[in-house]
Amino acid sequence: MQVDSQKLANEWFESGLSDYKYAKVGLKEEEVYPQIAFLSQQIAEKYLKGFLILNGINIQKIHELPKLLDEGVKFNMELEKLRDVCELLTGFYTEVRYPPDIPDYTKDEILEAFNNAKLVKDIIQSITQWT
Repeated sequence: MQVDSQKLANEWFESGLSDYKYAKVGLKEEEVYPQIAFLSQQIAEKYLKGFLILNGINIQKIHELPKLLDEGVKFNMELEKLRDVCELLTGFYTEVRYPPDIPDYTKDEILEAFNNAKLVKDIIQSITQWT
C-alpha cells in the first residue's frame, strides 16, 4: 500500500468520523433533523470509500452504497453483512436534501439510520484497525 493511499484513506475516515460526531450531537436535540439521516448515509459512504482506497481501488464519484459494497466484499466478505444497511442508507442521500419532498421522519427512523451508519463505521474500523 502506498503512503499516499494510506493518507487519502485516512482523510476519508476522518471525514466520516467528523460526520458521525456531528450527527451524534444532533441526536441529542428534541427536534428531529432529517439532515442526520443524510449524514448517516455520508458516514457509511466515506468509510466504504476509505476502505476501497486502502485496498488500491480508485473510487468512483457515486453515492450508491450497494455498488461501493460490491467492490468492498471482493476484499473482505465480512462486509457482506452490511448489505441491508447499505440498501437502506442509500435512500437518504437525496430524499432528505431537497424540498418540497423532504419526508417527515420520526426520531426512531433517524436513530435507526444513525445506528446503521455506526455499524458500517465500526465494522470497517475493526477490519482496517483504523481508530
